[in-house]
Amino acid sequence: MKRCPQCNRVESDETLKFCRVDGTPLTVSTALESESATMALPASGPIEEVTTGRLRNAPSIAVLSFVNMSADPENEYFCDGLAEELLNALAKIENLKVAARTSSFSFKGKNVNVDEIGRALHVNTVLEGSVRKSGNRLRITVQLVNATDGYHLWSERYDREMQDIFDVQDEITLAVVDALKLRLLGDTKEAVLKRHHTKDSAAYQAYLKGRALLYQRGLSIPRAIDCFTQAVSLDGEYAPAWAGLADGYTTSGYSGFKPATEVMPRALEAARRALQLDPDLAEAHNAFACATLLYDLDYDLAEQEFKRALELNPNYPQARAWYALFLLQWIGGRDQEARDELLQLLQIDPLSGYANVILAFSGISGGRVSEAVEHARRGVELDPNSYLAHWSVSVALACDAQYEEAAAAAERALAISGRHSWALTTLVSIYAAWDKLDSARAVYRELEARSVREYIQPAMLAPAAAAVGEMDRAIAFAQQALDDKDPLFVMLARTWPDYGRLRADSRFLGIVSHLALPGWSMAP
Repeated sequence: MKRCPQCNRVESDETLKFCRVDGTPLTVSTALESESATMALPASGPIEEVTTGRLRNAPSIAVLSFVNMSADPENEYFCDGLAEELLNALAKIENLKVAARTSSFSFKGKNVNVDEIGRALHVNTVLEGSVRKSGNRLRITVQLVNATDGYHLWSERYDREMQDIFDVQDEITLAVVDALKLRLLGDTKEAVLKRHHTKDSAAYQAYLKGRALLYQRGLSIPRAIDCFTQAVSLDGEYAPAWAGLADGYTTSGYSGFKPATEVMPRALEAARRALQLDPDLAEAHNAFACATLLYDLDYDLAEQEFKRALELNPNYPQARAWYALFLLQWIGGRDQEARDELLQLLQIDPLSGYANVILAFSGISGGRVSEAVEHARRGVELDPNSYLAHWSVSVALACDAQYEEAAAAAERALAISGRHSWALTTLVSIYAAWDKLDSARAVYRELEARSVREYIQPAMLAPAAAAVGEMDRAIAFAQQALDDKDPLFVMLARTWPDYGRLRADSRFLGIVSHLALPGWSMAP
């Protein structure tokens, strides 16, 4: 099967080279994408829906990023957060399909017709809006549009004070429900409207900014932690902010901004606090699952928490992505379950660069190199400013022995990230495999020199040392990674290609055995 990367139209005619709707060159779908297209829709099938433009009768919606009509660019965080809060509320309605945040927000700043958005996301309605903020005053304009014919179903303008923002959100949510002729009964209505968890508008704004920064990853992670810390200091009972703080600390730990021993206990504490305040918050269960997995190595509890998060919110992409990674990287013999999770992730968030990076990682770990390259490239296409996407391209291309292009992709990741150690380690491995040993050693020396001045994860130093033939140093770094409870070591030791030389050393296998990875034999 072939797919249009612009409108996601699926073509079964292998002779076609260009999309019959917009003329974009078609790409060959991977087995995973083809399977996803087949599974994504009921018996009426994806071909009829995508090729004819007829959307399903079941109610579905995409909530676009709200336009910032204020002079202050800082209000972008508030606009995005307000739209995401509405999206999350609507996602709790059982009979309403809601496109994920990343896919919906991918149209931000683009002049795209609603019918194109509807086709790309397979939804029949689109909610769009704008926010003008001046001091404590807000003007929020929203409209619900039929994606099949472009007609307005409902629109409204709200002129309110900032402290009224939660009431406005409820009014908009209920108006959308009414326009779509949905019924909210009892517990469902309570769940849909129970999302604020704070009456402090300053805490709310700090939380929204923290979430927006955390989505950016990289150098934005420390700033996100600052925002979440501010939110919980303003309102210590704010469960989503505690969950966000837990995610921030966990992300900081496995990304190497701080040693795990410094941030991971804080992640666990914040996640437990969020669960205590709201046991039914999916974000809290997912945050706790990640923290206990990466730091406590409690695999059974982590799986239990991932499942609970998905039970509470089946459309939560972050939980779906991490549960798939958990099944791939930590648990042996459950590859099909992992692929099922990845298929659902692709259905939930088809235009997400991050989702495609996760799919690329699964292909890299599973030896499906061509699939990994395709999804990594798609990740860059969807999010060209993501260092994670460029890094995934470099790793995937290195696995395919395309060293020149792999090195170029690693350099792009380094430029975006401020020379983050992940891409540096990959660059060492690329040069070593490319028989450019002088270049490999030069990059390795940079890593070593930086590790004297700043924290560099031993999980990155170990494969880099192995790539340049310093195996004793590599083994010492691996032991340090185990002793320091480096979360990245737990994630990469078993399958990541940069660790190939280390896995051939019995000393390394002895170290990894202490991780007690369930279902896996580390014998050479």
